[in-house]
Amino acid sequence: MPRFLPSAVLIVASLLACERSRPAAPPDTSRPAMPESVQAVQPPPPAPAWDSAAGPVLFVRSGSPDAAFVVFPEYADSTLPDTVRFDVGGVRGVQVDLFGRGGLVGTARVADVRSTQWSGDECVEWPKAVVRPTADSGAVSGWTVAFLHGRAESVPLDSIESMPRPDSARLAADVTRLVSALPDDTSRTFRGIPFSVQSAYRFPVGSGVDAVVADVVRRLNQEANPLEQHTLLVAERATSAQAGYHVVFHERAAGSEETLETTDVLAAVRFPASGRIALVLLREGLETSAYALLVREPQGTWHVRWTSVHTGC
Repeated sequence: MPRFLPSAVLIVASLLACERSRPAAPPDTSRPAMPESVQAVQPPPPAPAWDSAAGPVLFVRSGSPDAAFVVFPEYADSTLPDTVRFDVGGVRGVQVDLFGRGGLVGTARVADVRSTQWSGDECVEWPKAVVRPTADSGAVSGWTVAFLHGRAESVPLDSIESMPRPDSARLAADVTRLVSALPDDTSRTFRGIPFSVQSAYRFPVGSGVDAVVADVVRRLNQEANPLEQHTLLVAERATSAQAGYHVVFHERAAGSEETLETTDVLAAVRFPASGRIALVLLREGLETSAYALLVREPQGTWHVRWTSVHTGC
C-alpha cells in the first residue's frame, strides 16, 4: 500500500467534517412569492427541430389577404445573434398553397418580399411578403397559413360554432369532462370555478380515428387582478365504435388576464413526406407572438415539435 494514503484519508475526513459543520444558509425572503396560479404552471420542454418535410419556410397571414409574414424556422430560440439579416431572395416568385381552418383555400405566388434586419434590443418582426392568387384560384380571403406548393395537404377543422346545436352541446360536454378529469391541476386558485370552452375543432387524423382540439378556460374575475387558466387539449376517438374521446395531449397556462400568453389554432395540415399531421398554433402575449407546430407522429403520439422565436417588443 502506498505511504501517502493515510495522509489523504485525513485530508478528506477533515474536509467532510468542515462541510458538516457549515451552517445552512437562511432562506431568501427578499423575493416576493409568485402568485399561486403561476406557480402551478410547468414550463413546456424544449422543442426539437422544425420538420424538414414542411419545407424551408412558413407563411402566416398578416392583416389583409395579400400580406404575409415570412417565418424562417431556423430561428426557434429566444436567444438571437446581435444582428440578423434575412436572405429573402429564394422566397420571391415561389408558389404557395394557402390553408385556413376549413382546409385548402387556394394557391398564390409570392410577388414581393421586404427584407428585415434584427439588431440588438430593437423590436423584431418577420419579413413581409406580398402574395397574389394564381389565375385558377380567384380571390382568396379565408387563409391563415401557407406552405410551399406540394409540401402540405389539407386537414379541415370543423368548428364547434358551425355544428348543429345538439352536436355542439355534446362536444362541449365531452371536452369539459375530459379537462375536469385531468390529474395534474394542482392550483387551488381556480378550484370550483366552472370550465368554459373557448374554442373547439374536430378533425380527422387517420383511418377510423378523429380528434378534437380545444381551448378550455377558467376565469377568476378579481377586480384588481383578474386571472385566467387556459388548457389546450387534444383528444382522439375511434369513429367506427362511437367510443368516447381520450386525451392524447394537453398543456396548461395560468396567470394575469393581461399578460397571459394564449394559444390559437390557425390551421391543420398533413406533411406527406413525413406522415405527420400538424396543428399550426399562434402563441400570443401582450406585446409578443410566436408560432408553433403541435404534431401527431405516425405512431400516434402528440407533442410540440417546434416553436419560433417570439417577435415583437
